[in-house]
Amino acid sequence: MNWKRWGIVVVLLNLIWLWQQWPDGKLRVVFCDVGQGDASLVVLGSFQALIDTGPSERKLFACLGKEIPFWDRQIDLVFISHPQVDHDGALKELLTRYKIGKVIEKADNNDRYRYKDLYFDILLGGQTSNDEEKVSGSDENEDSMVVSLRYFGFSALFTADIGEKTELALLDTGVLKKTTVLKVPHHGSKFSSSISFLERLSPKLAVISVGAGNSYGHPNGDTLMRLDQVKTKVLRTDLQGNVGVIYDAGKIQVFTER
Repeated sequence: MNWKRWGIVVVLLNLIWLWQQWPDGKLRVVFCDVGQGDASLVVLGSFQALIDTGPSERKLFACLGKEIPFWDRQIDLVFISHPQVDHDGALKELLTRYKIGKVIEKADNNDRYRYKDLYFDILLGGQTSNDEEKVSGSDENEDSMVVSLRYFGFSALFTADIGEKTELALLDTGVLKKTTVLKVPHHGSKFSSSISFLERLSPKLAVISVGAGNSYGHPNGDTLMRLDQVKTKVLRTDLQGNVGVIYDAGKIQVFTER
């Protein structure tokens, strides 16, 4: 056996693997399959942001392991939409596994976070469970942080668990614009994704982050009908696994885990 030749082959294979892992400069938005919960990863070059963590450390880290190079243990921004386990349950373990630049659990409306030409605009700041100004009996879902991502001609709206009440309030403020991708509110609940909300956004793709066989009946059939009514392509993490979108030079590519 020619060990020298085999050694060269192994080195070349490792170099190819490393090249495939290296950041390519394209924008990637990945809706991780974390079961009945939300976790969305945004990657642009060496920059990474996470919007919610989902309830399961195992599922979150499985997704991050596929989408972030193994040597990169830093996430620059983590947005937590609201303090419920299906949205922040894996945060504690995330903080031990990765170096986190900043965790944003509450923001002011119209706050903006920027990385080069990538913008995260806070349409609704949200409230945390220990917020002194939190109104007694208020709905944490309706108080969710709503984040709009924009990068040149691409946009995505992350709506956490808001319902029709908050959707209509956002419509009244005029902050909602047409969006390329919509993270469907509240896992496809019947009481979210109102027709006026969907018509205003007119998304090309709607992603429902939802657990298979969940006890809530998500996504609701009425919600799916409304999405169909506005002619939006729908993908679901319970059916397709991780759902990703790549944007590069005005072109959009969608990929799924299965």
